[in-house]
Amino acid sequence: MAVQVRLTDNSDRVRSQMRGNIKKALTAMGVEAVHLIVNKMQAGYGKPIRQTGDLMRDVSYEVDRSGENTVDVGNTLEYGKYVHDGTYKMRGRPYIRDALNDGGTALQNVAANALRDGFD
Repeated sequence: MAVQVRLTDNSDRVRSQMRGNIKKALTAMGVEAVHLIVNKMQAGYGKPIRQTGDLMRDVSYEVDRSGENTVDVGNTLEYGKYVHDGTYKMRGRPYIRDALNDGGTALQNVAANALRDGFD
């Protein structure tokens, strides 16, 4: 009695699903990073980093801006770097670095969930 085994090559479908999931993961990480940064700006230094709120509203992300499969997060306002890094008159409040360091596990979790989509 012979047993027949049939194998189906689904590697193209798997690769296609993973490409889509990578974009979903990068987007989810961008959204989560913005959330973490804004929270750090609101409550991370004893008082909010805010005068007008423009810097807080300016926090954004962009997928694939600096290269394939990357997500950039930050501010576009010129004075953001001075608030973040400080000046000779003002100490820095590195809200982006601190938020991303503190929220590393949350970023990993949203990425992992997006990458698993369709493979459960």
